[in-house]
Amino acid sequence: MKLEGSLDAFSLPDIFQLLSFTKKSGGLHLRRAATHGCVHFRDGAVTGATSDDGRQVLARRIVGSADISDDVLSSAGERAVNENVGVARALLDAGALDGEALRGMVAEQAVDAVFDFLRWNEGDFSFSIDEPGPDDVGVQLGVEDLVTEARGRLELWDRACQVIPSPDAVLALPVSVGADPQLTRGEWALLALVDGRRSVSELVALAGRGDFAVVSVL
Repeated sequence: MKLEGSLDAFSLPDIFQLLSFTKKSGGLHLRRAATHGCVHFRDGAVTGATSDDGRQVLARRIVGSADISDDVLSSAGERAVNENVGVARALLDAGALDGEALRGMVAEQAVDAVFDFLRWNEGDFSFSIDEPGPDDVGVQLGVEDLVTEARGRLELWDRACQVIPSPDAVLALPVSVGADPQLTRGEWALLALVDGRRSVSELVALAGRGDFAVVSVL
């Protein structure tokens, strides 16, 4: 069975439900203009996703969250190129990452990707049966919970966009604040990138944490 079509005719949640109900394994590829993303399934559950495979968002997220030496990261990158596996999988196999922490990052990345896809108002999809996920590290996400989480972010996103209306917006830090800042490590790491010259889209690319995570914190 060949599964392909336009997102104008089929909603993404309906496609997910079909793949889940029929317990399909493979890659659901989604394309819009120059953007190509993919959601990987195994036996009807989502094992990982990326909304723009050219940005290597998962690899950026890992580098920003874990202490990995340049040599280990370089070796993982070489294996990713030569053996058609993901950087995350290569780092896990090399023992450079804690499996539980990595699975949390892969799950978070999947939610980010589906959140991005739900904001598309056009695009095409095609499903490649039995295509393995390059970063299948044991994550299995139910499609209903995944879509519910992503849809919940859409409501918060609308509020965040009232403060930051454009990815081209440039932010700067105030000279003084009225109270002592209370920041987490992740918030501080993002704040350190705000320099009055970088746009929000550049901050997203540098942080490697997805549009929602970065814009909501900013």
